Amino acid sequence: MTDKIEFEPTEDAWACTLEDLCLSKLQIAMVVTGGGTGAISRCLRRPGASLNFVEAVVPYSRMATQEYLGFEPTEGYASQQTAIALAQTAHHRAAALSNTPQQACGIALTATLPTSAAGSDARLPQNCCVHVASQCEAICRGWSLCFAAQPSERAVSESIAEQIFLIALQDSMHQHGFRISSDPVQALNAAGLTVTLTDAKGT
Repeated sequence: MTDKIEFEPTEDAWACTLEDLCLSKLQIAMVVTGGGTGAISRCLRRPGASLNFVEAVVPYSRMATQEYLGFEPTEGYASQQTAIALAQTAHHRAAALSNTPQQACGIALTATLPTSAAGSDARLPQNCCVHVASQCEAICRGWSLCFAAQPSERAVSESIAEQIFLIALQDSMHQHGFRISSDPVQALNAAGLTVTLTDAKGT
């Protein structure tokens, strides 16, 4: 039995980030393969969201993910490599759907979160991983976080995934000259969770 995860999402950071995003010309395509779809809701429920978000796709099944990528992932569907490939595809789509392709960004999230399966013991912790990646014009970055959680902690696990998506969104804005005043990593660290920067490279 593991200790319960004590994590509180940073609502102020989300609000400030999305408010600042309105002042930018960023054109963002999002792709989330299942867990963490609340990040899409957060981004799209504000007025004027279509000025910055050109697309939000949820390829939930493996076949849908393959169709979105154009190939079958070789490193697993919930992996940093797949998140990077998804972000790169999203970036290409954002550029194609925008009148300012130099402002295009792709952000992807893929995760394994706790779930109640038939025959499993709901009291036992499950290994969970969240992988997020962002691709802008010249830079691709990825972040990963692995932790243990019980099925009863699905809601807090979703919030954790959304928080890592916020890291990628802020990084995309920073790459385009925006000063970021909040650090969403701090709330994760306060909960005893460690985010790893897993990739930093050009396209």
